Amino acid sequence: APKRPGGAAADRPPSFEEGVDRDVPPNRAVPLPKSPAGVVDHDILFYDDAAFRSESVAAMVARYARTRGGGSCDADFGNRLIDRWRDKRKTYCAPRSDGSDPSRPPSRIDCFLLMQTGHAGHGDNLCEATNVRLNFADFADGETATRQFDRYVAARHAEWEAHVSYRKGALAADCDPDPELWRTEHFPGWNAHWAGAFARVDDLKCDVWEDAPTLVVERDTFANLFHDSEDFVNAFIALAVLRWSTADLQILLTDIYPEGPFWDMWSKVFRGTRPPLTAWQIGQKYGDKNVCFKKVAIGILGAAAPTTLHTTNTRCQASSVVRAYSDFVIRGLGLQGAARYAAPDGDPRDVVVTFLARRSSSEWPEKRFCDSETSFFDCAKLQHLGVRGLGRTIKNDAEVVRALKSLETRSFANGARVRFRDVDYNLLSFEDQIKVDLDTDVMVGPHGAGLLHNIFMPDRGHLVELGIDGSSSLRHFHNLATWQGRAYTGGPMANPVPVDRLLDVVAAAVAGLDLSKPY
Repeated sequence: APKRPGGAAADRPPSFEEGVDRDVPPNRAVPLPKSPAGVVDHDILFYDDAAFRSESVAAMVARYARTRGGGSCDADFGNRLIDRWRDKRKTYCAPRSDGSDPSRPPSRIDCFLLMQTGHAGHGDNLCEATNVRLNFADFADGETATRQFDRYVAARHAEWEAHVSYRKGALAADCDPDPELWRTEHFPGWNAHWAGAFARVDDLKCDVWEDAPTLVVERDTFANLFHDSEDFVNAFIALAVLRWSTADLQILLTDIYPEGPFWDMWSKVFRGTRPPLTAWQIGQKYGDKNVCFKKVAIGILGAAAPTTLHTTNTRCQASSVVRAYSDFVIRGLGLQGAARYAAPDGDPRDVVVTFLARRSSSEWPEKRFCDSETSFFDCAKLQHLGVRGLGRTIKNDAEVVRALKSLETRSFANGARVRFRDVDYNLLSFEDQIKVDLDTDVMVGPHGAGLLHNIFMPDRGHLVELGIDGSSSLRHFHNLATWQGRAYTGGPMANPVPVDRLLDVVAAAVAGLDLSKPY
């Protein structure tokens, strides 16, 4: 088969060259990765292992082109968002000691309260604390989290019941809170649990000291890719704002969820030398000891993720945050070699159409990923759960699959040769899901969390969203596709799906692909 053209710098698509901001500090210790000729705006994929872990996330994101669309696009979804958030730093709790007494290192808590465009409330907060004490007795006593799990079951898996309200003194520091800043409305969602548990002390009385940077996160949920990605994106943004790398990073997940289907995100993508810990593991490791941290950050509330705030179309395109995050995930999973950018040696006319099926094909995740031995989930109380019934399933699913399969026999003016795949992501591991994304040119599926997978497709990719059962008004996946910089088609669609109309839409997407490059 003829080789896929590698391209040259002069042939790079203008969409990812315009406004490139190479705001990278000089004299860096980490050598810059070199992308293959023709591959633009995917630098993170080409870091070696040492550089990927030691480079700050801020420096990584800074290598991606500015978000297009004008107005506030870069300030909302690009590097200016990171800068704006970082510029909001204020001292919420000022040091009382001068540090002259080694037994009394100065405590300090700085927070970054940002009002994002289109988000209600008083702002979205990230806090960084120095020389403070956390106590995890609420996870060690065997009762508090168990009671919380019972509430979670009784509330039919309401996400807010997965978060513990900590006892007083769970957060302690030798500093004075600013009464104008240290207010409940400045700590949205679960962040308020830590703020409310704060106690001022003269002596930290540390049983354990942790020197490496630690990020505390409470997951919004644990088994829905769209909502889980709120926490993943916010962790990525937090590391960029703080200018942290993942080299020695410790992730503490202080919700009561088990590890879940996307555990690879925490255990591989965000893991440096130290494994992430769930609340159950935290309780096992520290018990009721006073654990002091040289540097700990309380992460951003999941619902504040800029990638999920907007339910109507934005004009913004090729978000540097979304594109860098996508590559960060691929590189963190070690799948960069499976991306076409790494080996563009196939025939660019070969086009893969993937039907991202939405089927009631697996058990409720609370039961499927339950672990009574190493989590706070009591599996005996979840035995009543069977196969999870999903809404927005295609009534003529088999007919749709047969119709899309027929694209393999069609001829296209651009020379495309279609290979069709019917994929139920519920039946794949997370890594295998991403591998499917990396080799998908046209993704087709009904509105649902799985369509977030489009951000891992090649640049030439096209997302076709079927707005069945009244879901077309929610524009999350239009935005995610355009923020990634790719084509999108979507709108209201009847259910059962009219296959002739669907074939026209998908065929147009295939015919519109730029086959001058394989990626």
